Amino acid sequence: MTMLADAQQGNGAAALNTTATTIRSYGTAAQTIILALGVVIGLIGAVRVYSKMHNGDPDTQKAMVSWFGAALFLVAVGAILTSFFG
Repeated sequence: MTMLADAQQGNGAAALNTTATTIRSYGTAAQTIILALGVVIGLIGAVRVYSKMHNGDPDTQKAMVSWFGAALFLVAVGAILTSFFG
């Protein structure tokens, strides 16, 4: 509501600066959440791969590559968010 009032009073630059600061703070929170998700997925994947390896499943390497790829993708998205939101 204050951003709308600032824009109506001719102070659009202040409203844009406030919006940019708010969006940057969301980017930091989103990066933290995505990195935490990457850690959780990595741990779940490690347990599942260990279970497959322990049971002698022939698809162990395929499972390992897919879980590792998912965790790596989330870490990469976290890094991209950092560079995008500064």
